[in-house]
Amino acid sequence: MPRAQLIIKRRPQAGFSVVEVLLAVTLFGFLSTALIGALVYGRATTADSGDQARASLLAEEGVEAVRNIRTAGYNNLGDGTYGLVQSGNTWTLSGTSDTTNIYTRSVTIASAGSNRKTVTGNVAWNGAAGSGAASVATELTNWMATVKSWAAPIQAGGANISNAAGFKVTTSGSYAYVVRNSATGPNFFVINISTPTAPTVVGTLTLAGTPTNIGIIGNYAYVSNTSDATELQSVNVATPTAPTLAGSYNAAGAGDGRGIYAYTNNAILLVRAANGGNDEFVIVNAANPASMARSGGYSSNVNMNEVYAYNGAAYIATSSDTLEVLVINISTPSLLSSGTGINLSGTGDATTIVGYNNTIILGQGASLYTISSQNSLSPVVSGNLTAPATINDTSLDPTHMYAFVGTNYANGELQVVNINNIASPALLSSVSLTGSVSLTGIAYNSTYDTALGVDSNTTQGVVVFAPN
Repeated sequence: MPRAQLIIKRRPQAGFSVVEVLLAVTLFGFLSTALIGALVYGRATTADSGDQARASLLAEEGVEAVRNIRTAGYNNLGDGTYGLVQSGNTWTLSGTSDTTNIYTRSVTIASAGSNRKTVTGNVAWNGAAGSGAASVATELTNWMATVKSWAAPIQAGGANISNAAGFKVTTSGSYAYVVRNSATGPNFFVINISTPTAPTVVGTLTLAGTPTNIGIIGNYAYVSNTSDATELQSVNVATPTAPTLAGSYNAAGAGDGRGIYAYTNNAILLVRAANGGNDEFVIVNAANPASMARSGGYSSNVNMNEVYAYNGAAYIATSSDTLEVLVINISTPSLLSSGTGINLSGTGDATTIVGYNNTIILGQGASLYTISSQNSLSPVVSGNLTAPATINDTSLDPTHMYAFVGTNYANGELQVVNINNIASPALLSSVSLTGSVSLTGIAYNSTYDTALGVDSNTTQGVVVFAPN
């Protein structure tokens, strides 16, 4: 019988095409790159996080080391930038920095008032995972020193300024700068306050016209003036014993210079209203004090008395009955615009204003207002306090949030106000000067934790107030 046979024919199998091979290779490349990248990035991120953490610990160690040095003796803390060396169990300041592996550390010590130092630990690194920096800061005190308080201030000293009354004052470091509201010279004074109990006049100058206020930037004092030709004057005080006129600015019109606020390379000059249609608010470029020039201006036809500027806004105390606080956007000096001002109660003039960051203090008659400018162009009143008499001038201690208020109150020309809670400012203390005088100017000095006042006393035009 014939045998049946099963015959299977196989179709030839085709190979991978070139396109398929290239696609597979490309896909494999993408996957490999992604996996390798994730691995490398993950390791780099971990390494960078580790570098940041170690740097922060080294910075904190630096601050704690300085704390130990302070405990051994407060006089060991001289202002400056240092490295740290540990010998046995004792830390010492050495050089300007110290190095641990890839990390370079320095500690900066700076005076923050009487018996207070600000200590900052800085660490920078540059390693395989990248570079970066970390910083830690704290404030140390001389806790073994006699504790003094502004709850019981005293008049520590005073100085005679050519048998004349002082008018306004500013201060920086070891010096106070005073102007008299007089065209009779000298009307500009430099006073050494390094010994608060015995301040001494070390330099004088006679400025043309009648000074009305004063501010300072670095080695230059800026003075507003009633002179029609020199409403703003710059004075070189680099050599305190020999102040010299560096330059002046002539504002348009014949309005008197009424107020000044100096910041970075600029000065805000306030000019009396009814100035022939010219601006009462002028920003002056003072980068070159010998050749100052206008950057921009604003007019509201109202007398502007004093000004404070911060975060792109200027806050002006005015004589308006409906807008005692005028706000101007100064972020672009050549293109100024108004913000949302404040209408205070009553019709009294707002005469003085000062601030620190977003906290503003303003005086209107006998009312002291605390103002918050968290929204820089729309400040709001936070609280107020009634002083016993007319407020002439104000200044701030931003560290402890005290406001120093100069008044004409016969039984307490200086009023110290606690503004730690700006919603509820509270009178802390006061100082009464000898005789019937008016404290027309006040300026806090953080170097010596003192307040410098100028008054109407012709035998002692400058007074130094200190905690007790």
